[in-house]
Amino acid sequence: MEAHDIRIRERILQKMEVLIDRIEFIERHLSDAVVSDRILRKALYKEFQEGVEAVTDISALVRRMLHSSAQDDYTNLDYLVTEEIIDPETGRDMKSANGLRNRLVHEYDGVNDHIAYAAMQRLMPRLRRFSEEVLIWLNADRI
Repeated sequence: MEAHDIRIRERILQKMEVLIDRIEFIERHLSDAVVSDRILRKALYKEFQEGVEAVTDISALVRRMLHSSAQDDYTNLDYLVTEEIIDPETGRDMKSANGLRNRLVHEYDGVNDHIAYAAMQRLMPRLRRFSEEVLIWLNADRI
């Protein structure tokens, strides 16, 4: 493995640590209280935002590791699906997570906390699945 690839692999692993940390925090604290507790809600929204940003950073880094230019978040996720690093369902779920992240950050059309809470519940296992699929690829014999 070239020095360049080793550096990118290390960065992917650093971003993966961030992602897993955010997933574990959210899983420990995600409850119905999110809807009524503003402090908890804002903390979880921030953790979710950072977790999804780690996903998009990882996607761009994987693409660079494969000597392909990183592009926008959705195109990078499509590339990971095309290269069979993540499965198509995971790719769709990460696009949904990125859409939720954008709504939370930019408060497009306001944020319905009940819908955001339900979406986070649905997406947390999928974020973990993304991390597992990328780690499997990263640790494959060919690397």
